[in-house]
Amino acid sequence: MKKSKKIRDWYALKKTLFFMRLTVLFLLIGIFQVSAVTGYSQQSRMTMSLKNTSLVEVLNEIENLSDYYFLYNQDLIDVDRKVSITVNDQKIDEVLNLLFEGTTVKYVIKDRQIILTNLNEETQSVQQQGDVRGTISSANGDPIPGATVVVKGTNNGTITDFDGKYTLTNVSPDAVLLVSFVGMQAQEVAVGGQSVVNVVLAEETIGIEEVVAVGYGVQKKSLVTGAISSVKAEDLQSVPVARADQAIQGRTAGVSVLSTSGSPGAGTKIRIRGVNSNGNSNPLFIVDGMKTGDINNIDPADIESMEVLKDAASAAIYGTEGANGVIIITTKSGAKGERAKISYDFQYGVQSSRSDMDLMNAEQYKQWMEESGAGTVTLDGTDTDWMDEVFESAPMQKHHVSYSAGTEKSSYMLSGSYFTQDGIVGGSKAKYDRYTARVNVKSNMNDWLEVGNNISFSHSKKKYVGEDDEYRSVVNSTLLIDPLTPVTYTGTPSNVQSLLDAGNTVLQDENGNYYGLPSYVTGEIANPIALLQTYHNYINQDKILGTAYATIKPFKGFSFTSRIGLDLTYQVQHSWAPKYYFSSENQNAQTTVDDTINKWYTWLWENFASYSFDVNDHSFTLLGGYSAQEYQAPDWTLHSGPMITEGDDFAYQGYTTSNENDRTGGGFVDQTMNSYFGRLSYDYKSRYLVEASVRRDAASVFPTNKRAAVFPAFSAGWVISEENFYNIPSVDYLKLRGSWGENGSKANLPGNEDKEFWVFGIQYPGADDVYQSGAEIDKLVNTDLRWERTQQLDIGIDLRAFAGKLNFSVDYYKKVTKDLIVSGSGPLSVGNDWPYVNGGDVTNKGLDFELGYKGSAGDFDYSVNLNLSTLDNEVTYLKVDAPVSGDNLRGYNLTWFEEGYPVWYFKGYKTNGIDPTTGDPIIVDTNDDDEITAADQTYIGDPHPDLLYGATFNCAYKGFDFNLFLQGTHGNDVFMGWFRSDRPFSNKPLFMFEDRWTADKTNASRPAANNTSDYVYRSDLMVSDGSYLRIKQIQLGYTLPKEWLSAAKIDRARVFVSMDDYFTFTKYEGLDPEAGSSTDNRQGVDRGIYPIAGKVLFGFSLNF
Repeated sequence: MKKSKKIRDWYALKKTLFFMRLTVLFLLIGIFQVSAVTGYSQQSRMTMSLKNTSLVEVLNEIENLSDYYFLYNQDLIDVDRKVSITVNDQKIDEVLNLLFEGTTVKYVIKDRQIILTNLNEETQSVQQQGDVRGTISSANGDPIPGATVVVKGTNNGTITDFDGKYTLTNVSPDAVLLVSFVGMQAQEVAVGGQSVVNVVLAEETIGIEEVVAVGYGVQKKSLVTGAISSVKAEDLQSVPVARADQAIQGRTAGVSVLSTSGSPGAGTKIRIRGVNSNGNSNPLFIVDGMKTGDINNIDPADIESMEVLKDAASAAIYGTEGANGVIIITTKSGAKGERAKISYDFQYGVQSSRSDMDLMNAEQYKQWMEESGAGTVTLDGTDTDWMDEVFESAPMQKHHVSYSAGTEKSSYMLSGSYFTQDGIVGGSKAKYDRYTARVNVKSNMNDWLEVGNNISFSHSKKKYVGEDDEYRSVVNSTLLIDPLTPVTYTGTPSNVQSLLDAGNTVLQDENGNYYGLPSYVTGEIANPIALLQTYHNYINQDKILGTAYATIKPFKGFSFTSRIGLDLTYQVQHSWAPKYYFSSENQNAQTTVDDTINKWYTWLWENFASYSFDVNDHSFTLLGGYSAQEYQAPDWTLHSGPMITEGDDFAYQGYTTSNENDRTGGGFVDQTMNSYFGRLSYDYKSRYLVEASVRRDAASVFPTNKRAAVFPAFSAGWVISEENFYNIPSVDYLKLRGSWGENGSKANLPGNEDKEFWVFGIQYPGADDVYQSGAEIDKLVNTDLRWERTQQLDIGIDLRAFAGKLNFSVDYYKKVTKDLIVSGSGPLSVGNDWPYVNGGDVTNKGLDFELGYKGSAGDFDYSVNLNLSTLDNEVTYLKVDAPVSGDNLRGYNLTWFEEGYPVWYFKGYKTNGIDPTTGDPIIVDTNDDDEITAADQTYIGDPHPDLLYGATFNCAYKGFDFNLFLQGTHGNDVFMGWFRSDRPFSNKPLFMFEDRWTADKTNASRPAANNTSDYVYRSDLMVSDGSYLRIKQIQLGYTLPKEWLSAAKIDRARVFVSMDDYFTFTKYEGLDPEAGSSTDNRQGVDRGIYPIAGKVLFGFSLNF
């Protein structure tokens, strides 16, 4: 019976309406905020009644009631004069006319400025005072709009216009101008009787006054006592990546960012100072105050800064979710008083495979096969280069536009972007499209109330092909299929006709030619070009991430913030499979449709207050707050078939014919947590620094009596350069700091650990061999299960020298995770799944170094930044009876979590060269029992690098700029998991052929062709050095001169060309040494990974 299409449409309609309601809600919030922003500048009427009040109080009242502000010279305007004024819904010029009626004061309204002057004083001092005008610009000649220019000692001032120009009236010849702008060094400039005074502002040296984001606030970098690394907006401007997490790779010490795949839209795996757990080691992301697990929805161009909290003291304020480190992302916003700005960025690139891995050709394959004992192989002229057939050039492009503006009391930023990328394997079948939109608004409703919101929406569409797996993986089949198989046949050969006669479906290309079928390689390995035709996999995702807040500041130093956040993701994973036959192990006799619907929903409500005050030279900041959150994750799965007919238009559950294999499923997760937190920060003369924090979390995933836990932290710093005895002129700033703290983690615990679940429908043998239905306990209960705890000690030094040009920091850390949540063990006769228990410890320790230098020589500006980190990782304790196995490679447990070894190390046979007589590997008898068995398997490799490093070099000269970015690892191993002992006739990499043992080459490094035993394919012969140095980016840019742009009203224009991920230096013999995986227990295992593409890009940026 055919399923009703109405049901499917109803659910689709409900989903659409649901997202429409949410989108409208958040857009209304944003529009309301924007309306609040623009309303002040458009509102020019006011109502007030003041009796016998000083003029200055009336002016202040006008400023409070409107968006205007006054500029005047107190020596010329009698602001103490008593006035009375009553107006009702009158324009600003009418109010000013009434206010100054009968006086010699005149006014000029310029945008939001009201400039007051005195006619009599102007006339009397015309010989002594005059107008001064000029331009305020940056060191590279760009005008600075919005800079403040004030006559020192007066209220006579103005703000520069769009072109950085200003004009001041009534300026005495001996006056001094105060010129300032955010992020630039303020200057005092003497007028000296000149009528034109141009000022060039220098950028403020990044150093001790830099502000960084910390938990629930910001802090001067000079006062930070924890280990925090920053990536700023200027560091991201030249990074043409799709994901924000990719932008920090190689830019901060102690942070490993590993691409899980080179496929379009693929994610990354971030580890801060190592892998802590056999469960979850992902860091916590905080985006504008909202917790989230995925930042793929954020366009890097929207990011103002990214702070990485690496030590426990910095992250402890986040308690149970900070054990793996915290990454705080602050998105861009408009600036108060900022004129409207529009920016547009465009990028277009071509991707290609940069691997130089070669496979055996037909002649070499024939020789290998005959040496292996497969018999005589006949060549028919076919010599398919499958690497060349599968890998292709693929386009990518990105558009990003933003609009920002502000008044004296409000600011806002709107942005949108589109990113699209095809794959170098599969082309448009491995395609990723993403659309993003953002609304950030902040408004000061009055002197004590600020409200705002930061809201983003993203929609992504992803098509993907199988990879990094033995089954249905295009890359895996590319590496293993023999070169004697053609891409397609001419005509219908006998092997194809036999399959057709048997009722099988052999795939054809668009010209009706049958795809080639391998004759020698058996099993699931298939023609990769034909395999691409079986992929119809789609993931559509909609995500809303945002916060709305209100902050009150009733008196100096005190603020209270109430903030609510939402992270809502709705995802549909849809796939369908046609009928096909490649082999008995790789076929699909019936068309099928599969759908998985996920909804991930988190709401977060936080209320916190802070109070900062000074007592003489002692400065204090107190913070306290409460947090509540809930996470829900319902899911639904549907499977049906066969389809009425093949094709995307018919790949729906309603277009299938029902049968007994149809199935549906679903699940639901509901987790809550509430928390209390507090922090005390203290410093004495910015010299002695102390900070302490504590957080209490209670999470529903744990048993009732173990839900709550308290996590403390303490840190201190000594700014030695502030001491009176300090006398090293070249070193401007020197700080010693240390911290200790404890964070928690619930790993991947699903919850309900104190509840007993039963499985019904179990069949048990009864009397006379008649089976009876019954039930059994699914998993035993553990009411003592508690949080994982990570304790970390950090000691660091911060140094800045040569007037802030040189920056250096070094940290030593030791991080110990206790009470790991692992699966318990017991007698197998019980038959139930064992409960989770606390049963292991992991230690990570190492050093982090960061070094930067910024200098100039005439018109040549340059900067160099280096970061380097070491890592030593070990499982120091494991309570369970046996080590925990991880990745299973065709029945072979390769990775292990075992006491005394690195997390998820490689385990296999150790070899001692190749036997010169037989060509067989010499297996080491590790347990000395005089026989080689599975018990001799031991440590053969570690997927974790001993050393991570990154380096950037930037320079600029007269409009030209150049960027070089390097990133690499050292000491990590990769297991070449695509080799198959059960597929002896598969193709091999050329190095296996060239380095093999033969009777004429007995000192070879690889076994003979006829050796197909597990002693080869489960040994250290398959382990390769995965260390690499990758040139992540070489970019050349040019900023066009202002005089070329002025006619088009363009403020700034820059063009660039770039080569990204184009050059990699490595000893690894596979496709890509960055063999990543979304799970830690598969890291470093290469089953035929989708390699990272090299890119050649062109782009430009326009600012209006």
